[in-house]
Amino acid sequence: MHKVDESSSLLNKKKVSCATNDYHQHYSSSLEWTESSWTRFLHALFWWWIKPMLYKGYKQQLTTDDLDGVPQIDKALLLLERLSSYDWSSTTTWRIVYKEFWKDYVFASILIIPRMITSISQPLLLRQILLNIMNEKGSNTASYMYAVLLFISAPALMFMHRHSMFRLGRIGGRILNTLTMIIYTHALSLKSVSLKEMNTGQVINLITNDVSQFEELCLYLANFFEGIIETIIIFILLCWIMKPIPTLCGYALFPVFILFQLYISQKFSRYHEITVIRTDKRVEAFKEFINGCHIAKMYNWEKSLGDRIVEMRDNESASIRRASLYRALNMTIFFMSASLFALTTFGSAWFLGYPLTIDNTFPALALFSVMRVHAMYYIPLAIEKLSVIKSASRRIDSFMRLTMKQDNQSRLPMSLINEQEKGNIMISNASFSWHEDTRFLSVSNLTIKKGALVGIVGPVGSGKSSFFAAILGEMNLINGLLNTNNSSFAYAAQSPWIIEDTFRNNILLNRPLDQQRYRYVIHACCLDDDISIFGPIEDRIMIGENGFNLSGGQRARVSLARALYTDADIYLLDDPLSAVDRKVAKQIYERCLGPFGLLRNKTRLLATHQTEFLNETDQIIFLSHGHVDQRNCLNESIIRENNSNENETSKLVSLLDDNISIDNFRPIVTDEKLIDDSSMFSTLYHLCSAPPFSKNGFCILIIVLLLGEALNSGSNYWLSICLKQSGTNQQISLKYAFIYFCLIIAAVILDVVRTNYYFTIIINGSNSLHKKMLRGLLHASIQFFESNPSGRILNRASKDQYVIDELLPVTLLNGVKALLLTLGSLFIICFIDKSLFHVLLIIVIGSCLITYFYQRCLRRFKTLETTTRNPVYALFSSSFDGLPTIRSLKAENSFIQLIADRIDKRTSAYFLVQAASQLFSITMSIFSSFILIVTSVRIIQSHERVEASTAALRLMNAMFVSLWFQWALRELSESDIMMISAKRIDEYSRLPSEEDRGGHKGLVKASSEWPTEGKIKFRNYSLRHRLNSEYAIRDINFCIESGQKIGIIGRTGAGKSSIFKGLFRFVHRSCVDGEILIDNIDISRIALNHLRSHISVIPQQPILFSGTLRYNLDPFNHYSDEECWKALADVQLKQFVSNHSAGLLMSIDKSGKTLSIGQCQLVCIARAILKKSKILLIDEATANVDQETDDIIQAVFRDKFQDRTILTIAHRLHTVARHDRILVLDRGTMVNFDTPANILHSYY
Repeated sequence: MHKVDESSSLLNKKKVSCATNDYHQHYSSSLEWTESSWTRFLHALFWWWIKPMLYKGYKQQLTTDDLDGVPQIDKALLLLERLSSYDWSSTTTWRIVYKEFWKDYVFASILIIPRMITSISQPLLLRQILLNIMNEKGSNTASYMYAVLLFISAPALMFMHRHSMFRLGRIGGRILNTLTMIIYTHALSLKSVSLKEMNTGQVINLITNDVSQFEELCLYLANFFEGIIETIIIFILLCWIMKPIPTLCGYALFPVFILFQLYISQKFSRYHEITVIRTDKRVEAFKEFINGCHIAKMYNWEKSLGDRIVEMRDNESASIRRASLYRALNMTIFFMSASLFALTTFGSAWFLGYPLTIDNTFPALALFSVMRVHAMYYIPLAIEKLSVIKSASRRIDSFMRLTMKQDNQSRLPMSLINEQEKGNIMISNASFSWHEDTRFLSVSNLTIKKGALVGIVGPVGSGKSSFFAAILGEMNLINGLLNTNNSSFAYAAQSPWIIEDTFRNNILLNRPLDQQRYRYVIHACCLDDDISIFGPIEDRIMIGENGFNLSGGQRARVSLARALYTDADIYLLDDPLSAVDRKVAKQIYERCLGPFGLLRNKTRLLATHQTEFLNETDQIIFLSHGHVDQRNCLNESIIRENNSNENETSKLVSLLDDNISIDNFRPIVTDEKLIDDSSMFSTLYHLCSAPPFSKNGFCILIIVLLLGEALNSGSNYWLSICLKQSGTNQQISLKYAFIYFCLIIAAVILDVVRTNYYFTIIINGSNSLHKKMLRGLLHASIQFFESNPSGRILNRASKDQYVIDELLPVTLLNGVKALLLTLGSLFIICFIDKSLFHVLLIIVIGSCLITYFYQRCLRRFKTLETTTRNPVYALFSSSFDGLPTIRSLKAENSFIQLIADRIDKRTSAYFLVQAASQLFSITMSIFSSFILIVTSVRIIQSHERVEASTAALRLMNAMFVSLWFQWALRELSESDIMMISAKRIDEYSRLPSEEDRGGHKGLVKASSEWPTEGKIKFRNYSLRHRLNSEYAIRDINFCIESGQKIGIIGRTGAGKSSIFKGLFRFVHRSCVDGEILIDNIDISRIALNHLRSHISVIPQQPILFSGTLRYNLDPFNHYSDEECWKALADVQLKQFVSNHSAGLLMSIDKSGKTLSIGQCQLVCIARAILKKSKILLIDEATANVDQETDDIIQAVFRDKFQDRTILTIAHRLHTVARHDRILVLDRGTMVNFDTPANILHSYY
């Protein structure tokens, strides 16, 4: 084993010693307390440790606060240590898991041996009872003794089986948690360049699907070996009971079945691998839509994005359908194996003239049933899982072998690294790349001195962000030297990374609070006023994911404050001032970066297009096309030009002096709504009656299921008739044998048909639920996405969808078939002895009451387990978006601790579900065993008056009931729990649509050319974001004439974006007063898709979707290639795109990571040029571009948008200085609305 340096450095810091925990902490888990002493053996045997939670779960819904602790041995951090020293580059996930956990697994499997002995003993006890009652001299006492042993064996078998399954499941849970932790830890150490090879959707799929395969295999692998050993033992017993030749003939099917199942497993594995790849793409597309929902709705692109996801889902479901064909064959072999073994064994014995008697056929049939449960069920499943595990292991291996972030100065001799010169940067003839050895950034010779303020400037796409990435080690160093002298870094990314947490912790990022430095940082980043309006909770206010309830400027300042809070040697600040107004930008510069700023003695690298802040720099680095300009300076005339611009508008800047944000800062992230624990039958009905078969298809399914069981039970009943007919010569007539043969073959054929038809029905239902969920999300309001973290939504699109695609169909079918076997057996017992009907009815009613109690608890436990799973996925998703920030701030360990705590919560809930499920099975086994004892006693009492064949049939069916009844209820209970996933998906299909059809006034039909003038009028308009919040804008009244250009100014959060939200109708009409008229039509009465499709927008934060550049320009193919090229030329991107071999079809990564932020913004402007709407909304469109490009864009605006009505939100005031009018907002109210000259004059 070799150490993996980067991962080990993270793990070694997080080691947890059990010895340091006090007694109370050590036994914070009731399970751990139970296992801590042998004197509590009964607590463990009868699962008493879970009873308090059962009673509580029955009475009320549970929350995470009700969860018990996790045993120390199951804690995520301790599990992580177990794999910390392995090197994935020289081995595989499968081998590592085997090497680390095989001893635990063997120990957990010990109970399999006595369980196997008990299982095989039941048919032998049946044979002894039959021999005793058929023997005229047989003793009733002995028969009763055998009956009691048979009665005891059933619950004893279940006790051992369920404890074994819990122990094996616990090992599986450890493996799942360990792999989840190691994947997350490895992700934290990956370079950004490595993550381009695997997107977030693929990584989410690793922990939702691939890692889960190891957990599921643990439940089957031990039973796989048990099944093989059991098959050998049963073969020996059958040779004794049925003679060797018929047994060999019957067993000839066994290798045929195994070979056939191996073939099936290979085919299944192939299609499953295809399914996983397609699922990755679908989940990633969901994540893109969720993260870009604002953009999708602004552009009215929901249909285009929805069609993409539907197409991906169709491809995914096609591979699921093909895999289900092979799974159906596997399940048919399982359920019909006992009948087929019986047919070949009894048929060969009949053909060869061997005697077929009651005392050998029915025990043999019972032994074949034992084989069916273990050998024919677990062996195929284990083979299937092993084939799937190979693919899952390869995918995990591929991820674990991605290049980790390593110090680019590792190529330097240690003699060149001077610890005393921390803060210095030296680059010599260095080349960096994003993709393999393709050079993207070149720096010949560059030295940055300690304590210097360095400006990084250059046109859009010149490589400014890549320059920072290279220094941070996020890019590949192809050649040359980079020496940072082991300096520490703090990094503020150009796109602010905000997590779902408190305002304070978004700055601290789980680090200790230094109150004094925290206050300095808050003041330096101009966040004092923002915190003051949060109310009594101040900076403990919850911030939504991606900062939904913060303005763009506030997000930028929080990101900057996070970097400043770190006491680092070098600060890398990527354009932090572009999202704030000029006054705030100047204050931030003076308080943070200037000669008297907080960082005055630190090395500061500032990438910016606002070159007026470069006057006091010690050094300016000019980048162009991925190269450092040899002059190593910036033309000073540009700085002087910007200064003059600033002086010209200085009076206008003063308008914003004392404005404070009044945006709504109430917590917007809501707790996840718990699914009600009512019956899931309605959801199941919708699942099984989905188009195209609908209700008729569901009825046909019920008929074929019942008919299949009738044939199966009928064959056993006919066998008893055959044995009765054979009489003393023990030979069955050809006619009777032929009928038995036909019944078995018909049952097999019908089972193949009904199983395949069932999977078709379920997959149709799964697709229907998926489409409804997608439709619900596409038309949900923005408030829904703001109040629900992306991990919560992705959990439904990934894990919940996986459950109803892969797990639910198999479990439900097993439960239904087992229930039908139980009902068939009960029918035969009551048909032969009607006096048992009342007794069996009482037992069934009692079983139903027990089932109701446990099912109520299990649903609530499972809902809680699902709820605890969401934060794990949410943290995975959000962490990936901020990896460079996490690494630069050395916050990896705190995030490892955070994910470990969330996994421990999930583990605690998982133990609840598993323990309750096992206890339910044991309880039901004890209860159903009474059917066996009642039937046995009844047969023994009346054996003189009853035919031996019917007595044997009743006793065998009673054994079947004791076995299949509890199994059916358990599988159906598991299905019911899994139906929570279907119900959760169905819940999203019922989300309120943001389209309200015009409210009580109804819709007004507007022409396809509307609006023809572009006239906008706000009349007494007020807006608040939620019903329980204050108004963001109040009593706004102004009119914009056709073709006018309006600038909107105001301090960050003053209500500027709320104007745009009102125009796009992002807020429900109940939160709006007054009206907005466009061309004299109330927009609240225009269909949403019509409204948004006729308004163009250039957003502040540009978001592109994965696909081609052309798709991101024109997803509906409304425009020709020539028009697209023309639009790109207008925004200075034509040359860049032409240089790419694919041209317009060049690939765009998720969120447009292929391009720089400035280039993404230019693409958004090109969209607006293509879409010739009369109204254009611009939200600081040029914030991320250089001055030269800004001037070009302003010229494009004047030329291309001359006849359009334009509303522009501005932070840089010169961008609206030439507009017709300026709207000044303060605290959500309209302060002024006049020409720039008049506004300037009135405040002069």
